[in-house]
Amino acid sequence: MNGAQMKSGKFLTRIAPSTALAAALSLSGCSHHAAAGGDDSADSANAKAEVTLTRVVRTDISQTITLTGNAAALPNQDVRVSSLVAGRIADLKVAEGDRVSAGQLLAKIDDRTYRDQLNQAEAAEAQAKATLENAHLSDARNQDLFKRGIAARKDLEDAETQLHVSEAAESQTKAALEIARRQVERTEILSPLNGIVAKRFVSVGEQVDGTAAQPIVEVASLGEIEFLANAPPAALAKIRAGESVRVTSEALPGKSFPGRVVAVSPSVDPATGVGLVRVRVPNSAGQLRLGLFLTAEIPVETHAHALCVPPDSIYRDDAGEPRVYEVNQDTAKAVPVELGIQTKDLVELKSGVKEGDSVILKGGYGLADTAKVQTVASKPESDSAPGPEPNSKDDSKDAPKDKDDK
Repeated sequence: MNGAQMKSGKFLTRIAPSTALAAALSLSGCSHHAAAGGDDSADSANAKAEVTLTRVVRTDISQTITLTGNAAALPNQDVRVSSLVAGRIADLKVAEGDRVSAGQLLAKIDDRTYRDQLNQAEAAEAQAKATLENAHLSDARNQDLFKRGIAARKDLEDAETQLHVSEAAESQTKAALEIARRQVERTEILSPLNGIVAKRFVSVGEQVDGTAAQPIVEVASLGEIEFLANAPPAALAKIRAGESVRVTSEALPGKSFPGRVVAVSPSVDPATGVGLVRVRVPNSAGQLRLGLFLTAEIPVETHAHALCVPPDSIYRDDAGEPRVYEVNQDTAKAVPVELGIQTKDLVELKSGVKEGDSVILKGGYGLADTAKVQTVASKPESDSAPGPEPNSKDDSKDAPKDKDDK
């Protein structure tokens, strides 16, 4: 071996330990990372979903139908009062909100023209009476003369004809007089019922034409009101006349009124596919006003002591079938259920669970059929995010200081 080879051998001998050390360090680093990765995988595998629970309870649950409509007066208890004669409004005695009784004077039409016509009819009737009395006397005289052979039969017949004509004329003037009197009476507009003035359509001095097309006031009796609601045929089949309901209005928050179904339409409108339901509500205090939007909840089916859970406890599988997650200790298991009556607060479960079972209320979305869970207390939505745990350490205290800070 020459000198160059010897030198090269020494170099190789010197570099080999360094290469081995580097390889060892590299393997050590790989082992460390692999171990760290294994810990992360183990943590992920052992992670538990946080859920809140509720219990299956027995309670009464009812299926209801919601009906809506506007408050209106009962049939024949809301009248738009018009004048039966044309003329100028001389006086108007009432305004909106006034209480009136049947027969009370509401308005007065200028009656001077009608009184003149009445005077004319009275004079014509007096004249017809005088003519009739004269015809009676003439007929009696001609009968006497005819019996004595002094008057001709023609004179007797003419007297009898005149008597009949006078009687007809007198009857005609009596009828005209009655009409004139009635026209004067019609200049006084009277209330047809006990109630409240809902609306006034004219003012003093305005002209009315004496037809129903131009009302003067609207009077309504509001001791009871009703509203007309539309319902589909399936709902109509479940609603019965006489059923009690609770009626509410957004205009009167926190208040409800007892009512009852008084009629269900036997027919369905072919254009809309719905039928009419009439709901009547006592209104002695007058809180329900005409036109107010009302809502009635009608129970059509009730199940007593049914197994129920909140609607949020119902989850759906990939096929859309309902199920709940029954929780035993820290394990949740999906249980298929059959649903019954459903309301905004409760859902009836016909099968799959029993009373007292704990099921997931929130946190069940995305869970496998069997999963490990961790129960947490439910918190109001308004709660703020939680702060740091009391036992957590401040990393800044344990961090190594810089050499410059020593």
